[in-house]
Amino acid sequence: MAKAALIYKLPLPIAIFSTFLTVRSFPTSIAYERPIHTIIFAFAVAGFLLANIGRSFPGLFSPSPTLDVEHDHCTIVLQSRDEGVESQNETPTTRKQHENGLGPTTSRVVFIGAIIALSLRVELYRRISNAPECTVTSPEVFLPVICAIYETSTLDKRDSSRLQNLCHHWFRYIPSAFGISVGCYLLLSTLWDATGSTYICPRAGRESTSIPGLQVVGTIIDGLLAIATVELSRNANSSRSKGPLVWGAVLIATAAVWCTIGVAFYFGAPELRSWLLPFELMWNADYVFSQLFQTLLLSGLCICAFICVVEYGLSYTAIALTAVCVLTPSMQFVWTRIYPFPPISPAPALVAFFLIYSGWRTLEISRKYMGLEKQVISAHRRNLLLFIFVAATYPVWSKSNHVEVHPIENLMHDAEIQHEQYVKGVKLGNSLQDAVAAYKQRYNMNPPPGFHIWYEYATNSSTTIIDEFDQIYNDLLPFRMTSPEDLRRQTWEMVSNPWNGISGITIRNGEAKVQDNVIPTHRWMLEGVVHLIEPFARFLPDMDLAFNLNDESRVVVPYADMTTLKDHAPNFVLQGTESFSSDRSNGWLPIPESDYDKSIFIDAFFQNSFSRFGSVGCHPKSAARRNPRTSSSAHLCFDCIKPHSDGLFVRDWSVAADPCHQPDLSHLHGFYLSPAAFRTSHKLMPVFSQSKPHSYNDILYPSAWNYMDKVKYSPSEEQPDDHFRSKDNTLFWRGATSEGVSASNKAWHGMTRQRLVHMTNNATYAQHDRVTMLLPDGDRYKYRTLAGPTIKDLGLSADIAIVDGIARCRGRDCDNQVAEFALVSPTDFQSHWKYRYLFDLDGAGFSGRFLPFLQSRSLPFKTALFREWYDSRLTAWHHFVPQDIRLHGVWSTLAYFAGIDGWLNGKRIVVAPHLDEGERIASNGREWSYKVLRKEDMELYFFRLLLEWGRLTDDRRDSLGFSV
Repeated sequence: MAKAALIYKLPLPIAIFSTFLTVRSFPTSIAYERPIHTIIFAFAVAGFLLANIGRSFPGLFSPSPTLDVEHDHCTIVLQSRDEGVESQNETPTTRKQHENGLGPTTSRVVFIGAIIALSLRVELYRRISNAPECTVTSPEVFLPVICAIYETSTLDKRDSSRLQNLCHHWFRYIPSAFGISVGCYLLLSTLWDATGSTYICPRAGRESTSIPGLQVVGTIIDGLLAIATVELSRNANSSRSKGPLVWGAVLIATAAVWCTIGVAFYFGAPELRSWLLPFELMWNADYVFSQLFQTLLLSGLCICAFICVVEYGLSYTAIALTAVCVLTPSMQFVWTRIYPFPPISPAPALVAFFLIYSGWRTLEISRKYMGLEKQVISAHRRNLLLFIFVAATYPVWSKSNHVEVHPIENLMHDAEIQHEQYVKGVKLGNSLQDAVAAYKQRYNMNPPPGFHIWYEYATNSSTTIIDEFDQIYNDLLPFRMTSPEDLRRQTWEMVSNPWNGISGITIRNGEAKVQDNVIPTHRWMLEGVVHLIEPFARFLPDMDLAFNLNDESRVVVPYADMTTLKDHAPNFVLQGTESFSSDRSNGWLPIPESDYDKSIFIDAFFQNSFSRFGSVGCHPKSAARRNPRTSSSAHLCFDCIKPHSDGLFVRDWSVAADPCHQPDLSHLHGFYLSPAAFRTSHKLMPVFSQSKPHSYNDILYPSAWNYMDKVKYSPSEEQPDDHFRSKDNTLFWRGATSEGVSASNKAWHGMTRQRLVHMTNNATYAQHDRVTMLLPDGDRYKYRTLAGPTIKDLGLSADIAIVDGIARCRGRDCDNQVAEFALVSPTDFQSHWKYRYLFDLDGAGFSGRFLPFLQSRSLPFKTALFREWYDSRLTAWHHFVPQDIRLHGVWSTLAYFAGIDGWLNGKRIVVAPHLDEGERIASNGREWSYKVLRKEDMELYFFRLLLEWGRLTDDRRDSLGFSV
């Protein structure tokens, strides 16, 4: 008897635990890279298991035997489905209906309707999951109310007493279902109020209105499916196992319908074949394991939920699972929140938790009162509910949204100290001997041949930086494991095929020349590099160099391979003292006259590159590798920003660009979303590039774009660069949609440039139109969540727009962007200087405008995925204002420097601007750029890089070096 009772009690805990695991794992499970595949696979497995378990263990799908219980005015007769106990008030007609359930015709209609409804629900989920940024607070939490209304309307009305009728039909589930649903809705809308991302839900498109509508329709269908579960389960003509058999058939049939649809699209829409049959994912062990795990979870949930509906009733099951679905992420959110961001409104959150707690207590009491519980509610259960309530509410009322000092003040102070320490380490001595000693101490090897010439060149150029060239060391370190012969051969292979997007420069007898097979449209770039090399070319050994002509980076070596290369590279300590070999030119092969079509590079145009390339250089246990799929694009990923942020503000500029802890970058930049010209290699290749993201292994060099002054800081009398305080108090940006290609795949919704324009002009964030800002509150500061349009009321000024029309798009994505953005005519670049704050963003590669911005008297705001040769020379918050690529801190940063003079909730709010601080950063950046980012500094960096590269490509490299 005890074992039988245990069997009836197990399904509910299993269903709750399965729900908990599903909710916890869903946001990051790689199985949901193909959500429809996962759901259909789970339906097929769950249907098969449900039918077979129902046939083998029919007792599981009948309610446990209970005794007649009477409590005061509310009486209900409970019986086993097999006992056939007849109520005294039942008529033969009523008894026949109870025994037979639905008629055959009605059963078929419900069966077919269930298949159609379930198939339609999957389609609605597909559409909603394709645009989560347009969703509203889950209407799905009102499913228990639908179920309660249904069960209330179908209860036996044999008792004529009004009081008994009230107990039977309203007190049983309606109050608790309504309380819990309202509490869940309020909790979700409160906790996630401040978490909206800048991912675009276009106002010009239909998603902003259609997606919320589909959510409501989906909730109604969920309710109908739940009702169909009960109705089909009542049809017990043959045996008690018919209910699970029928629903097993429904699940299998739904899976078959979607498989048929998939086959039709496979032959009718060839462009979808890679999505329908993701062979790369199928061979991915993590995906296969995740797919199996999620299938087991969903299958177990379906089976146990079915049993719970029979055992406990539809409403009780819906209430329990809905509460778990909401409380699981909510409790995680309140406990993992880093004080004081994101902010939580205590009063609504506490009310929401209380409604859920009181609703559940009401449910337990009503079940006891109605005789649906065989034992009095134990103190342990009451204590558990109370413990959950206290645990959920404690972080809400115990933590504050206030900060004593504005984080920017601390960040500027720390940046000043960091810069002072950097300056002390970049020029330790005043002689060649000191420079050589510093080199040996820093890099544990002798400098390359010609170092003394480089040092003289550096001192004659009055350079500030002599000893710190860690970027060169780190870029070249893994190449020590490649032989000089292989490096030369790899260079020849890359430049011999012009379709690689790589062309070469040849240095012979102290003269640099562009190789003949360069693509004409990019010849200017290599000619610029030749001009950069000319001043010191006569001091270089003979060599060929392979330059990346594309904006996008080219080389990313998997973590395990790169770790092996770097771990073994220091064993090759270069302590020689000899000069370069005299016969080096013989080791470099000429460009073949006939076409050379072999290539190691992989074409990956117009597709998301993050999992395949962007994160392969990360540690296997990093978030980007462990959880390649992140939370919804509708919300900020707080785990992603914690390592480099202080609330809304970037604390560590270098870490802020590292994708390894930020898997959400996969849908926040065009380079990862849909690169335009992306040919890359997982094998280490000697490619020289102007910029690269973290984890890429290109060799950085100073860009010809900056050296040739393609964009130049050149104010004039007509367009002067006035003093900082004389400029317009406006954040300014003009640019094109050049970040990536949006080829009818809505990739533009996540691109940084489009997000910035949408955020500032549409005055809205994607979800709930909310903006979180840090505002004064007495003597302290407080994080507050405001409505998007409030920004304009506060008096913050931003002039940000797209010029030159919409570029790099295809099909409907072009028209949608034209409709979404107010395009403007191009402006003269020199007109930037009249604005106090200038925003700088990446395009498909690095931004060519940042150096002129630094040279100006304006204050640059900068967000960037790509890093350049000079990155370590600049200090964020000392030379420029860093911004997270998510852009969620832009308004608070602008409010700090520009001040506020506007209205908030009907009250005027005035915040004094921090013009002194802004002017100081602008002045620091301007002065420092004229010391370390001159053309002479570009030459010095490249000169030293090529001396190091010359040593690595020399057959006698182990004996080469310079010593005094």
